[in-house]
Amino acid sequence: METQLDPMKDDLPLMANTSHMLVKHYMLDLDVDFKSQVIEGIIVLFLETGSRYRRASSPGKEGCQAQFDEACQIRAPEPCRIPVSNANVCSSGVEYHEFAVCGKGEKDSSDKDGNHSNEEQASGISSSKNCCDRESLGDRDFLLVLDCCDLSVLKVEEVDVAAVSGIEKLARSAKLADVSVEMENLRNQIVHELVTLPSDRWQEQLHYYTYCSQAPGCGELLFTTGAWSLEIRKSGVQTPTDFPHAIRIWYRTKPEGRSVTWTMDQSGRPCVYTMGSPINNRALFPCQEPPIALSTWQASVRTAASFVVLMSGENSAEPVQLQEGIMNWYYYVTMPMPASTFTIAVGCWQEVKQQSFTAAAQTGNEFSVPFSQADFRWHEESCGHVEYPCRFQNPAAMLHRIIPYRVFAPCCLVKCCEEHLLRLIPQCLSAAFSTLGTHPFSRLDVLIVPSNFSSLGMA
Repeated sequence: METQLDPMKDDLPLMANTSHMLVKHYMLDLDVDFKSQVIEGIIVLFLETGSRYRRASSPGKEGCQAQFDEACQIRAPEPCRIPVSNANVCSSGVEYHEFAVCGKGEKDSSDKDGNHSNEEQASGISSSKNCCDRESLGDRDFLLVLDCCDLSVLKVEEVDVAAVSGIEKLARSAKLADVSVEMENLRNQIVHELVTLPSDRWQEQLHYYTYCSQAPGCGELLFTTGAWSLEIRKSGVQTPTDFPHAIRIWYRTKPEGRSVTWTMDQSGRPCVYTMGSPINNRALFPCQEPPIALSTWQASVRTAASFVVLMSGENSAEPVQLQEGIMNWYYYVTMPMPASTFTIAVGCWQEVKQQSFTAAAQTGNEFSVPFSQADFRWHEESCGHVEYPCRFQNPAAMLHRIIPYRVFAPCCLVKCCEEHLLRLIPQCLSAAFSTLGTHPFSRLDVLIVPSNFSSLGMA
């Protein structure tokens, strides 16, 4: 049984089996509905085989299978089919009339959203330490376990990345061009090539992530939801290597979900934001939370035109009108980070501007700050992190002491921010640069959150 924990008192269980599969990139496509207080849509996960199984695979295929069976005997419940009501909520407008396939125990304990109840749908996982030490029930299909809570999962499917036009350009070996390669292996090889592209091709990588996330599905996957996890398997697939490396999940949040707060801003207008605690982003999207799980992401978020969408992305997003009254906001991150650092705030925010002061501050005419001593070491040494477009190796970024920033606030606080806050931010950024060196990110958004914000800043 999954342990019923009090997030305010107990440590969160790390359910994800990251030693066998790692999420390298998330692609989110979401709609924010203030009437129902729900965020719904699609998330596509791009995965790589984890380090534990790669090490176990070294003796050869047969030896690796034996070692995997011994080390990770996985419970695989019998499948059942549960009708998905309103499964056509995805933004693409495609209607899905099939049934979602899910794994479960002896009896159907589905709630109104098509999920199994937390009490009766027991996954048998108690922590990430022993998620692969469970007694086998005879079927040894590999199980991908994601950290998840307070979400309604509607459907899970494999993504046919091989159907993307031009994807053959990713080929670095003859294997990808060999028509004799099994289609499943071909898809997984394509994902491997994509997630391992060198950092200087990050724009091309984001381009391919976008198109791959829109590729057609090629088969539904079985899934089971528990109190703290989402378990996904493909019938007959017994190893992480053979498990689909690109999967698409249809889901929706719940109004009572503990990762987001639906409230009113200081002007009395509706808004929603991620809390950062007590369960991080598990009630915002299925993810991996163990410390080893670092990933990049892209997100498209749609909402009514009167709202502004802010996210912890590297780009300063500008809205694009999709239809009358609906705007789309797109953000991305190229630095691999924990899923808990993904933040979102949607509200009737107003950007605070004071052109003359901001322009002077950002051109360097306002302050005199000495060059940071912290940056001298980066000039001669390379970083020790995984490869990504690192600003610490960018000579221009090493001199960028005041990064571009935007300030957003409820309309009733705009005047106060103009008078007091705008002149403080460049001083804070300069002080941080002089003390710590190059800013790790290229920009900053500052949001005046509602007074009931019960956490630290949104990462």
